[in-house]
Amino acid sequence: MIDLTHANALRHSMVALLADRSLLLDASAVQRMSTPGVQILLAAGRAADLANCPFQIIDASEVFLTALSDLGLQGEFKKWIV
Repeated sequence: MIDLTHANALRHSMVALLADRSLLLDASAVQRMSTPGVQILLAAGRAADLANCPFQIIDASEVFLTALSDLGLQGEFKKWIV
């Protein structure tokens, strides 16, 4: 689940992973995704790009991809989803 109730923990995880210069996310188990979760992932991806840190999202679930599409952000995430 990537929603408002998990947003703060997700943000802390992204900050820690960025500090380690390793952002590889497995999104295969995502069954729910809300706008705050997408915003955090977008910010993490942009921060990783600025820091020249690899950022990849693997095995994105249909729910994950649909959330991006619903928000019109699939183009923003295209370079990160493998």
